[in-house]
Parts: sequence; structure tokens; C-alpha cells
Amino acid sequence: MAVNPKDVEAVNKILWPDEKVEITVRQRHVGPGGSITTPTSVIATDKRVIILNRASFGIRQDYEAIPYSQIASVRLEHGVISSSVYVRVMGYDVDKGLLKNGRQEGEIDGLNNKDAQELADYINRKVGDLQSGANVQQSADTGSVYCTKCGSPNPASAKFCAHCGAKLQI
Repeated sequence: MAVNPKDVEAVNKILWPDEKVEITVRQRHVGPGGSITTPTSVIATDKRVIILNRASFGIRQDYEAIPYSQIASVRLEHGVISSSVYVRVMGYDVDKGLLKNGRQEGEIDGLNNKDAQELADYINRKVGDLQSGANVQQSADTGSVYCTKCGSPNPASAKFCAHCGAKLQI
């Protein structure tokens, strides 16, 4: 799986202590949905999807992170020149970025066809893993438990998420 070191560096400061970047993809510079000067990057970690929106010629960066537990489905739309990945999210309350204007499905467009396929497959695998029985993700390194509803780290002894209040089942 491809990982762009520049994209990893750009999100390094918001990664959790034991979070690992698995895939990075970037919008094409030219073609449908692409961006010549400020392409959007998508960073898929082992815990969540991080969307890095660049603005003002890359001077300003806006991050959006979606835990896999909040992703209901992913679909891929192939085009001749580029592809789009559509992410359907549940329980995500934000009015900007991927899900602005109250949309339940966000589009990540202008991706290289191969990159889009790899990203969609990876996200589908992670969502499928969660749906097949794992209610929490526990780190062997820190002993932290990550809430599968919001993705927040909690002490291993916690029964409820300190951020969203969801019950943590170990």
C-alpha cells in the first residue's frame, strides 16, 4: 500500500500515540475533480480516515477525521480519467468539509483510479472488521482503549467513553 511521506508529515501532529498510517492518496492535479494547486489528501490509518484539505496554495490546512466505527458504507465510482470514493457516515455532526450542508455521504473526487480502488477496499475491510465483532480497539503499547463510536482514546479501565459517553465493551 502506498504511503506518501509528505502527507504523513502533514498529519503527524494529530496522530494518536499508537496510530499507524496505512495508505495515503491524493487528488490528481489535473482532470475531473482534481486541484492544480491544492490537492486534497486522504490518509487512512489503522483507526480512522483523515482528510487533509489544503487551501490558500497550501498555506492553510484543515483536517477532518472520521473513525471507521462511524462509516456505514463506502462505494467507488470509476471514471475514464479519475475516480471518486463516496463515504456514507452515521452519527457525524459537522457542517463543513466532506459532510457539509448536512449530507450523510461525502465524495472524495479526482483520485487516480488505482488509488481510489485501494482506498475503498481498505476502508471497506476496516469497517467490515468492526462490524464482525470488535467493539473496542485496544493498544498493546499504551493500554488505551479507543471508542469505536467516536475514536477517542480512554484509559483501559474505563467503562464509558470520556468524550462521547458511549459504553466501552471489552
